Amino acid sequence: MFTSQIRFGTDGWRSRMDADFNAGNVRRIAHAVGMYLKSEQGNSQVLVGFDTRANSEYFAKEAAGVLSKMDFRTKLTDRPTPTPVIAFSVVDTKSAAAVQITASHNPPVYNGFKFIPEYGGPAFAEITARIEGFLPSGEIESGMSAIERFNPESRYLKFLEEKIDVSFLKGMKVVADPLYGAGYGYLSSFLSRHGAKVTEIHGSPDPQFGGLTPEPTEINTRELSSIVVSSGADLGIANDGDADRFAARDDKGNFYSSNQLVLVIADYLVREKNLRGKIVKSVSTTMALERLCRSHGLQYVETPVGFKYSARELMNGAIIAAEESGGLGYGWSVPEKDGIMSGAILCEALGHAGKKLREVWEGVSSEFGYGIYYQYNLPVKQEIKNRIENLRQNPPDTFGGRKVAKKTTIDGLKLTMDDDSWILFRPSGTEPLIRVYIEARDQKELEELRRGAELIIGPA
Repeated sequence: MFTSQIRFGTDGWRSRMDADFNAGNVRRIAHAVGMYLKSEQGNSQVLVGFDTRANSEYFAKEAAGVLSKMDFRTKLTDRPTPTPVIAFSVVDTKSAAAVQITASHNPPVYNGFKFIPEYGGPAFAEITARIEGFLPSGEIESGMSAIERFNPESRYLKFLEEKIDVSFLKGMKVVADPLYGAGYGYLSSFLSRHGAKVTEIHGSPDPQFGGLTPEPTEINTRELSSIVVSSGADLGIANDGDADRFAARDDKGNFYSSNQLVLVIADYLVREKNLRGKIVKSVSTTMALERLCRSHGLQYVETPVGFKYSARELMNGAIIAAEESGGLGYGWSVPEKDGIMSGAILCEALGHAGKKLREVWEGVSSEFGYGIYYQYNLPVKQEIKNRIENLRQNPPDTFGGRKVAKKTTIDGLKLTMDDDSWILFRPSGTEPLIRVYIEARDQKELEELRRGAELIIGPA
């Protein structure tokens, strides 16, 4: 009998492969997914994909085998495939759902199990709760008798062509960095076939991700920066392990997170393409996006962290949804964050402007007031969790020497000051960490807020 706890977090179930992410538990979850789908009495086709991690394809085959044995028509990708591509494929093939084996941006020792329902986005909490209710206590057998292999790349790239104005891509010089993850070949192929000059680095699957974590951070994209500068490229674009996140380097090597790039993309979509509708941001995303919405007369919605919350809004008319951690999703696509599409739209925006990324960034950051953004993590300790929960129940009226103008408790505790600076404390939904986020106008203000945090939870 299995005793390990399987609980879906902000986006699927993740755990360490040297702990309880193993074939037995993968088969158990796959069985629970099958039972859930049978209870819905829907389409009998299920897709299964996987990333480049150690054993991901093996785990995917185990999940596919269970579903096949439960009489689902099961189709397994023939290569590591990005999460946004699997999500698109669910809708494109009118399948009942998909299973994606990936731990996204987490360290190599982690793996994960994502369930993607028929709408092509993250499973809502009520769905994952029902799946958890079907988890068997004992061992589940697998079987491989009726599993087809498929490759969704051409269909996805065709869809991308329908959504991107490719006329602005011609002549651009881009370095693509999938960071050894499942996105290899996707963005580079798309840009190349439409006239861009593309160099792809780290474009072969590596379960150890070159000794890094597959997350497009400033540290992990240092080699990308060097190659962009030395080759005279216009920019570099990096994706994470399952290509639902992205970041960029400009022609001088400067780093841009998606927390910054959403301003470039949103301003382009609204100002140049005249899109109208609400814009969605997670509680941890830059306040500058709210100021952009106010400037353009748009409604904005703030959600808890976890793209399943943004997905609901995208399914109900939002034009763009952003998460600080690297993900943007779009109302004209499936309700899933997509680092490949985001990279392509960024290239379109820069091609349309006829400017370098640093030049466009200077304009939007000046107009909407992007300051300093800082995020750090602490290991989970019960004492710290208790302090944060006590603060959440009794939020202060002042913090870091400033008056608190707004108190947000939809995900942890966020305190917004009267000058739009803010601090957020929240437990991670995918790792045993407490996350702290700060956005301030300048370094002095950042340090004041950070010192205020240290009084509650200790030093970073």
